[in-house]
Amino acid sequence: MNSDDFGGSVNMSRPGASDEYRGTMFAKPILEQFSLSKYLNEYQGRVKIRRALYLGERCPELSVESYQIALDEIKSSTTDIGLHKRVLKNLEQLSGAAANDEEWVNLARKANNSAFDVLMAELNRARQQHVKKDALRAQEGLAHHKAKLGNVNEALRTLQDARDYCSSVDDQVSLALQSAWISQAMGKWLQVNSYVQRVVSTLSALPPKMAAEIKVLQIQADFGEGRWSAVVNNVKELSYDDIMLAGIFERGLITPQDIALYGTLAGLAVLQRDSLKQQIIDSAEFGKFLDYIPECLRLLRLFYNSAYSDALLGLDAILSLGMLDPVIAPHTATLRSQFLENVVVLYTQPFVSTSLSAMAKALSFGSASQLEAMLARLIEKNLIQGRIDAVSGYLLKYTLDPRDQTLETIERMYSSFSDQADVMLARIHYLEEETASHKPRYEGRR
Repeated sequence: MNSDDFGGSVNMSRPGASDEYRGTMFAKPILEQFSLSKYLNEYQGRVKIRRALYLGERCPELSVESYQIALDEIKSSTTDIGLHKRVLKNLEQLSGAAANDEEWVNLARKANNSAFDVLMAELNRARQQHVKKDALRAQEGLAHHKAKLGNVNEALRTLQDARDYCSSVDDQVSLALQSAWISQAMGKWLQVNSYVQRVVSTLSALPPKMAAEIKVLQIQADFGEGRWSAVVNNVKELSYDDIMLAGIFERGLITPQDIALYGTLAGLAVLQRDSLKQQIIDSAEFGKFLDYIPECLRLLRLFYNSAYSDALLGLDAILSLGMLDPVIAPHTATLRSQFLENVVVLYTQPFVSTSLSAMAKALSFGSASQLEAMLARLIEKNLIQGRIDAVSGYLLKYTLDPRDQTLETIERMYSSFSDQADVMLARIHYLEEETASHKPRYEGRR
């Protein structure tokens, strides 16, 4: 892998990612008091660089600032010369001013050569002395050195080779977790899940800190793969205190805001209102994450309280923030469509008939024809039992008279009783015939 792997490209081959998203450009979030530097400074290292480059490529309003933040992070936390040159070139094209940073490039090249020589010397010495523990540490150091250079695939292969020097189960688990976090920084969710499963299958019981790391990795990987129900299930089991003790947020790999967004959007996609209130809104643990983004809690309450028009506006604001996240962005169209379907179903439930024009206006549809198309899909999925009357412009729900329901119940009971009675009569007839055909022997001697 080369330095291009830290770019803003998003893997569109995974399930749930909308084809319409490919190459999509977007504007800055419509949330009040949004600050790009504050947003990106929550992250560190490879994760921060990847997100900054992603924004630089996709959001013209924030391109220059994003590339500058990426460049600063490259210089402070990596020695990736190739990526440094690429970002510098992008800044030159945007600003029109020539930039030169040969001093850093020379220092980084010397540091790379020196660090590599030291690590290889330590590894060779440990191999010659047959000291597995030292060889393992040297191999891990070599892997992280390659990651700093942008050679992430090489780093993962080096960690795989380090398994030869593992002397305990804890060593194997440590390597798998390191590989999972490196894959997380790249956005390779299948690899993340693979390493997570390796940890879970190796240990019978996970320590609280490690369990918190595993849950966080699973939540982000499941969201990246579009598995909303799995995200909700893992969010329910999160412990804010364990995450803080594990130092996950301090390492800048993921933020509380990310978890709040993943849980909120996944919950709105798959949960009914009562379940949403019980598992998300009223959850004391998840509430600690919602405190970081009050807009998410407001959106959840609007939806629960049937304020659908305001909820849609709130959702659009949240999704505009989600577009900055390369994990959420490919799914924004799918999430909004699924949320809108849920809203339409809930909107029609109390009514026997509903005006299409009034519903389209209340739910901010562009036209009644767009609403008709969605209603047709929902009727086909049997989520709405009814029909569209094109003449009157109403959705007419199928309703049953209570007397009809009582009659159907009686008919089912009669049918069941009749079948049982027929079986009993057939059995009696069979026994009578059997009795008649087997007369006692003494009757023949009379």
